[in-house]
Amino acid sequence: MKPALFGLLFVMIFVSACASDTVADLPTIAVLPTGAPTVTPLPTRIVQQINTDLPPTWTPTPSATATLTSSATGTSLPSWTPQPSATATITTTATPESDAYVSNQQGVHVRRGPSTRFNPPLETLDQNDLISILAISSGRDWYEVETASGQIGWVFGEMITLNREFPNLEEKFIETPTASPEAPSFVGDNSGQPVVLSVGGAVPTTDTSSTTGSNASNVTVINGNDSPDPIANVVSISGRTRQIYQSGLSRGNNPRFFVKVGDSITNNQPFMNGYGSGEYNLGDYSYLQSSINFFDNGAFIRNSIAAESGFNAAAVQDPIWSPANCLQNESPLACEYRLMKPSVAVIMYGSVDVQLYGADAFQGYLSQVVQYTISQGIVPILTTFPNGSDYYPSQSEQFNGVIRSIAASEQIPLIEFRNPALSLPNRGVGEDKFHLSLNGTNYYIALNGEQNQFGLTLRNLMTLQALDDLRRGLDMG
Repeated sequence: MKPALFGLLFVMIFVSACASDTVADLPTIAVLPTGAPTVTPLPTRIVQQINTDLPPTWTPTPSATATLTSSATGTSLPSWTPQPSATATITTTATPESDAYVSNQQGVHVRRGPSTRFNPPLETLDQNDLISILAISSGRDWYEVETASGQIGWVFGEMITLNREFPNLEEKFIETPTASPEAPSFVGDNSGQPVVLSVGGAVPTTDTSSTTGSNASNVTVINGNDSPDPIANVVSISGRTRQIYQSGLSRGNNPRFFVKVGDSITNNQPFMNGYGSGEYNLGDYSYLQSSINFFDNGAFIRNSIAAESGFNAAAVQDPIWSPANCLQNESPLACEYRLMKPSVAVIMYGSVDVQLYGADAFQGYLSQVVQYTISQGIVPILTTFPNGSDYYPSQSEQFNGVIRSIAASEQIPLIEFRNPALSLPNRGVGEDKFHLSLNGTNYYIALNGEQNQFGLTLRNLMTLQALDDLRRGLDMG
């Protein structure tokens, strides 16, 4: 690791450890996304003071040199072989340079407009695929491009690298759809519904985020506290989720292992640990014992490489934050998946992300996390997040709308944690406005009423319910 990088990490760790109870007292050094490059061909990193213990956001760097291809045919350019001739004059033609190439390791979707809400994608490009630049979005974070196949559409700017400057590039404004896109059809799936769990008291009527960016008719709500009976909690698992799970089994994924993906809410707080260490009281939820027995104890107590203090949906995909036991140029997310071979990933981002970038950028980053998870045959479970009333209130509603929209679009499970958490004392969060409230600092999980008092206890209950639903619905064991 470079000395400068080591110093930056040391400063972040030190500041995180010394963080106090208020948002204003959580300064640290973090790297912010620069958006789509407009002047220089390579993305830059900008260091700026932030309100919490965050690592730099992800700025993709090309890991391999792009292979030049013909923009007309999409095939490799033939090499020139001189023909034998006594009088021939050899003339060479310069190799044309493309405008840009895909630098993101997982590739990039080409969409009808400059937002991930334009679904389904028109085309998916691989890393190093060449593209021509046509225009830039009014937000200057998406590019209109033409692919080698002749397809014209939009790509997120941070997923590509420009090969030259575009000082006079046309700027286009395209209105982003406000409603959730229609869920795609999948083989064997007639429900069109993600799995949504809602546990706790009544949702406050003043909170309007429950339908932001999603279609309420596509949501199945289960009130676990009203009926802690496993029969009442049986839900319909989408065909999409079944396909992901079966694909993972064929890849050798472990049905008994899940991993945690998130920020300090997942890493620094005792999330799920008590189930693995035997420190819990299920109260009226004794039916969940079979799922505690089924899943590997190590899954409950593991310190995931993909869950770290200050992580956001961009940073977890940046190899710069991977520990020594990961492969070269391997992101924390890819490293955790490779090492543990899980069948399920419990994912929660947003509380950190709201401080760094807008909802469209968050949707791009979180979509990349979800799509990579699916590509590995791992079922993603997304989770909405609560917040204090004065902690980025409008951004938090927008970001939770993004989470719901992605779950509906991808037909994957969603834990609707935000709304019931907002009905808890102090909206389910601590004095710093975003970490979850908890009873003391021990790992003990008491489902004897504490789920109606503390945000962490409620999340521990809802996540175990989601795992239980998947185990039963997918016949995992």
